[in-house]
Amino acid sequence: MSSESYSGNIKSEIRKHNYKSSSEWAAEMAAICLCSGFQSDLKEEVTRVLCTTEEVAERLVLDAKNGQCVLPSEGPVKVGRRGGSVFQVTFPAIEFDNFITRYLLPDVIVEEISSDERLRRAMLRGAFLARGSMSDPNLRYRIEILCKTDAFVKMLVLLMHAENIQPATRVLDTTWSIYFKKHDEICDFLVILGAVNQMMELQNIRAQHEVNRMVARSVNLDTWTVRQQSEASARRNQKLQELLDSEKAAKIPKDLLAVARVHLDNPGLSLSELGKLMDPPISKSGMNHRLRKLMDLLD
Repeated sequence: MSSESYSGNIKSEIRKHNYKSSSEWAAEMAAICLCSGFQSDLKEEVTRVLCTTEEVAERLVLDAKNGQCVLPSEGPVKVGRRGGSVFQVTFPAIEFDNFITRYLLPDVIVEEISSDERLRRAMLRGAFLARGSMSDPNLRYRIEILCKTDAFVKMLVLLMHAENIQPATRVLDTTWSIYFKKHDEICDFLVILGAVNQMMELQNIRAQHEVNRMVARSVNLDTWTVRQQSEASARRNQKLQELLDSEKAAKIPKDLLAVARVHLDNPGLSLSELGKLMDPPISKSGMNHRLRKLMDLLD
C-alpha cells in the first residue's frame, strides 16, 4: 500500500467524525483554511480557499453550513494547477476575513483552543485533512503537515505540545512543514484525529515487523552457528590429519584412532552426530573428551 493510500484511509476515517458543537466546526474549518491558504479578491469582494482534494473542499463547505460560521458563495469548483488540480471554495470576503482573523491571533489559539481538548483536536483534524500525509509504515514512520503561514505553524506546534507530541519544523520554499517520526507519537496522533482503525493497522504492521526481525535474527544465529561449527570441524580435521601423518600415529590408542577416522571421514557433522557413528555410539561429551585427548597428543 502506498503512502497516498495510508493518508487517504486516515482522512476517510476522520471525515466520519461527528461534531458536538459549532465551535468544533469553526476550529476545523479555520485549520483547513490556514493550512491550504486563501486569497482575497478585493475587486470581486470574495476570498478563495484552495484545497488539494475535492473531499476536503466538500468538507470545508459542510463545516461552514453545519457550523453556520461563514456560508460559501461558491464551491467547490475544480481549477487547474500545474501537475494536477485543486478545488476552490469561494466565500464572501468581509464575512470570511472577520472569521479567519481571530484565528490569526496567537492569544485566541493559546487561550481558547489549546486549553480545550475538543477544539484542539478539531483544529488538528482540520490541519491533517487539509495538507497532512503519512508515509508508508512498511518503509518508515513519519507524519507531516504542510502549512502556508508561519504564524499558524507555531500554533500547530503549540497544539501538538499540548498533546505530548514533539514535532520538528522546516521550510520548503514558501511552505512550512511540521513532522514527527516516533511510532508512539504517530499512534497517539491517529487517536487524536479519530482514526483509531488506522492506529490499530499501524500497530499490526509494527508487530509483524517485530516478528520478521525475530525470525531474521534466529536465522542469522543458526547460520552463524553452522558456520562456526563447520570452521571448527575443518580446523580439527587439519590437525587430526597432521597427527595421523606424524610419527605419533603409531602410539595412538585404538579408541582415539577410531574417533580420528570418523571425524576425518565425515566433515561438517556435529559432535553429537559423529558420536552416533562410533561403534559403539558415544555421547557428545564423550566425543569431545576423546577429541581433546587427540589434540593433546599434538602438543
